[in-house]
Amino acid sequence: MSLTYFSKLLPVLAERAKLAAISRLGFANVPLRRYLAEVFDQPYGERGAFLADPAFEAVFGWQTVEPRMGDLAGSVLSERLVQAMDEVPGDLREDYRFARDRQPYLHQLAAWRVLAQNPPQSLVAASGTGSGKTECFMVPILDRLVRQQAELHGPLIGVRALFLYPLNALINSQRERLRAWTQSFGSNLRFCLYNGNTPESLPARKTRDHPNEVLDRETLRTSPPPILVTNATMLEYMLVRTADKPILDHSQGKLEWVVLDEAHTYVGSQAAEAALLIRRVLFAFGVASEQVRFVATSATIGDPEGEAGQNL
Repeated sequence: MSLTYFSKLLPVLAERAKLAAISRLGFANVPLRRYLAEVFDQPYGERGAFLADPAFEAVFGWQTVEPRMGDLAGSVLSERLVQAMDEVPGDLREDYRFARDRQPYLHQLAAWRVLAQNPPQSLVAASGTGSGKTECFMVPILDRLVRQQAELHGPLIGVRALFLYPLNALINSQRERLRAWTQSFGSNLRFCLYNGNTPESLPARKTRDHPNEVLDRETLRTSPPPILVTNATMLEYMLVRTADKPILDHSQGKLEWVVLDEAHTYVGSQAAEAALLIRRVLFAFGVASEQVRFVATSATIGDPEGEAGQNL
């Protein structure tokens, strides 16, 4: 890896760590949150900084497969999706382009093949940080949605894929990736990041530039997108809040995917609550568990063949 890569990576890590910590603390006091943001913005490694100096560890690269993305187009993956991931436009291209000549990792291709099977199959993606776990589920989900949209010849209405993240910072981290890979489909293939910061409504001029993203609750309720990225708290509200009932009404019988990121955080009572919440979600969306593909991801599960892996 080049020095240029790390020079870009470290500030991003510092910023995301700051946002995650402030979000996790849950302080409602605005001046306090602003003060913490200023403190955590200290350059890493300096006295009082949130992050210490970076440390680098040499690791083996992740194993790639022989077929390239272009070779998978038309078989494992839709040609339209492979093209959209290769032709990422604008300033998102440098970070999120998944080129046609790129060789995916072995565990990514294995996940894509499992999740493409019928009847629906589920899996746990347990690999190290930076190994492309998001692509393990994001690519097959987008692939299926692209194929469904092509059959429908119009926009997909109703939630088909539900992504659950434990922190708002992790929810927001998916915005640019989803924008990059769905932009070429416009309003036919949309997503929404639904959390406590999602505004009730927005003027049309603010939503016009991103037809592939639902940015406000009013649009979410009127025309739910196929991809909904949220957290357990907002999902709980959505199941009981009368104002959110149209989301469920438009999505009856359509839910096909439930993704649990950072699966290792669901332990004890929190895991029990999550399991019960998912059961309620299936009931509210009018689907059975046999119709849904469940995906869990974690970088800290350890040996998938060990006790923890087998229990999962």
